[in-house]
Amino acid sequence: MTRDSTAQLYRQWAQVEAHGSSPTYERLALAVAGDEDMLKILDAVEPAKRQPNLLFGALRWHEAPVDDPDASVAWARTHAQDIVQVLRTRRTQTNEVARCATLLPALALLPQPLALIEVGASAGLCLLYEHWRYHYTGNGVDRLIGPATSPVTLCCNVEGDVPLPDSIPTIVWRAGLDLNPIDATDPDSRRWLQCLVWPEHHDRAANLAAALEVAADAAPNVIPGDLTAELPQLLEQVPSGASPVVVHSATLGYVDPEGRIAFQQLLRSRGVHRLGAEGPRVLPELARHIPGDVDFDGRFLASLDDRLLALAQPHGRSLRWL
Repeated sequence: MTRDSTAQLYRQWAQVEAHGSSPTYERLALAVAGDEDMLKILDAVEPAKRQPNLLFGALRWHEAPVDDPDASVAWARTHAQDIVQVLRTRRTQTNEVARCATLLPALALLPQPLALIEVGASAGLCLLYEHWRYHYTGNGVDRLIGPATSPVTLCCNVEGDVPLPDSIPTIVWRAGLDLNPIDATDPDSRRWLQCLVWPEHHDRAANLAAALEVAADAAPNVIPGDLTAELPQLLEQVPSGASPVVVHSATLGYVDPEGRIAFQQLLRSRGVHRLGAEGPRVLPELARHIPGDVDFDGRFLASLDDRLLALAQPHGRSLRWL
C-alpha cells in the first residue's frame, strides 16, 4: 500500500463511514489523509494495521486531543513511536453489542435449539443474545423483546418486512473464537475497547460498559484460534440435537480472499449455517443481489448461508430488510 493509497483510504473512510456519524473522526481522517508526517507514521506498519479505527483508538489510548485535528496531528508527530507501538500490538476488536439487534431476526429463523459459535468474538458480548433487551422501532413498529431487567437496551430502527421474533431463540451451547480473546474482567482490555468507540457515540460507550459487566459474570467461552484452523474442533463439540450456526460481523475483512473461501467451504461441507454481517467488498457475490435503487454505502450486508437478507448499520442502529 502506497502513501497515496493510504491517503485515499482515509478520505474514503471520512466520506463513507464517518460522515453523518462522527464529525470528529471525519475531520481527523481528512487531516491524516492530507498530512505527510501522519502517512509516514502509518508507513511503519503493515497495510492491515493502517486502518482509521485502529489509529484513532491508538490516539485515544494515549489521550491525544482527537477533537482537534491539528492538535492531534501535532501530538502524533512528537509521539510517533508510541502510536506505532499500539498499532503493532493492538487490534480493532470493537465488540459492538448492538449488532445483536441486527442479527437477531435472522438467528430466529433457524431451527431451535441453537448451538452458537462466533468467530472474531472479542470479549464475547455477541454470544449473549438472551441477556439483552431489544427495542425495534419503525413505520408502525414498536416492539420490545428480551428481559426487562437487562442493563442494556439495544435500539434498532427497522425498514421493510423484518421478521421480528416474539422471543429470543433458545441457545443451548455457545463458544467464541478469536485470535486474541479479550477478558471482560481486565481493566486494560476494557479501556482499549472503550477507546475504539467513536467520540460522539455516548450510548454505545454506556452499552459497552454495561455489557462488559454482564460478560464478566457470564464468562462466555472464547478460545484463541483461527477461524479455519481451530473452527473444526469447535464444531465437533456441538451437542446432538442443536442446530449449529457460525456468526461473524466485521470479521472477514481481516481475512484474505482464500481464507474467506475456505471458511465458507468448511461450513457448507459440515452443513453448518453461516450468519454474517460484512461490508459489500468482503462478500462481493452477495453485493450483486442488492437492488439497483438501494443505497448501501456504509452498511453491512446481513446474510444467512448464501442468501442476502438485509442491510445493517455497522453499529446496530438500523436494519433494512430486502
